[in-house]
Amino acid sequence: MIKINNVEKKFSSDFLLKTNELYIKRGERVALIGANGSGKSTLLKLIAGIITPDSGCIEITPSTTKIGYEPQAPYIFKGSVEKNIRIAADSSADTDAIIKECGLEKLRKKDARLLSGGEKQRVCLARMLSGEYPLLLLDEPLSAADIETSEKTEDLLLRHCEINNTTLLFSTHLPSQALRLATKILIMNNGRTEEFSDIEKIGAPESAFGKRFISQWKIQENNNA
Repeated sequence: MIKINNVEKKFSSDFLLKTNELYIKRGERVALIGANGSGKSTLLKLIAGIITPDSGCIEITPSTTKIGYEPQAPYIFKGSVEKNIRIAADSSADTDAIIKECGLEKLRKKDARLLSGGEKQRVCLARMLSGEYPLLLLDEPLSAADIETSEKTEDLLLRHCEINNTTLLFSTHLPSQALRLATKILIMNNGRTEEFSDIEKIGAPESAFGKRFISQWKIQENNNA
């Protein structure tokens, strides 16, 4: 599905994203984790084709694969919530059901530009789901949502991916979200891929950095609970 070989992207003398080799199979769900500035958003943008690598190759097969990309700051079109969602809808998608399941039924006629940050994220996610993309790239898709809403929407996203064999890459700062959604975990550090393994190994990473980061990550979530 996705092959990354010797990809480099330099932004400054202080930051170089470098991924030597990475292969993600169709239907896998990968949680990208790491500190702020570690390269998670950059990697998603490279795979989406929004930015191009300075060297190396990113191959997505088949080449005609439709990609759904949601940035941290969701893009909202002029018009109602319903219009924003239907604008990318696949003809086979049950958009009404998606609107309802994303908790947007009462907001469907509201100007989407007037929504809260969490509501805008759900509108963008509903747009991704109604587009029925085989590949979804989501950059902290529910970071502004409350816990109850986030869990319900995560369940919807998980069901969608399992039913449609959708490949999902998403960045997150929440261990609970990674455990709920992912089959794989990718730990990043200063532009480098430190570890790529099954989600079951999240509690026992192999690299020294991975062990330090996971320990601090879990403590931080517990403190925020």
